[in-house]
Amino acid sequence: MRRVIGLALTMSVLAAACGSGPSQQALDSNQLPATTTTTEPPPEGVALVEISNGAFSPANLELDLTTTWIVEFRNEDPPREYQITSRTPGLFETPILKPGDSFQVDFSKFPPDLYRYNTFLGNQRIPGLVDTRPTR
Repeated sequence: MRRVIGLALTMSVLAAACGSGPSQQALDSNQLPATTTTTEPPPEGVALVEISNGAFSPANLELDLTTTWIVEFRNEDPPREYQITSRTPGLFETPILKPGDSFQVDFSKFPPDLYRYNTFLGNQRIPGLVDTRPTR
């Protein structure tokens, strides 16, 4: 009998805790909660490459330079930090991107080509590719 009462009491406490919503103060402020993810599409001319779970998404990006010429690299992989480096020496290198940080590269400044880049997770190299060639 004690187990049944204890179980019922525990279940009611859990149901109350899980069913709670925002505080009245949060409701009165009428503001959206802060978040680290972006639900808005990137601005015109910008393609987004996210780093999440130790991988680029998309890993292979095809750009039509007439409509999209900037690639924004965004770190969405807490608690890891990344530095992205072009495989073409001197083309681009990002600063260290902490979770939520981003960096943009303008590919209209470079001739149409295949541009490979990478970052490291420990000793593992994580590759990525941007293809700006007009005909594929």
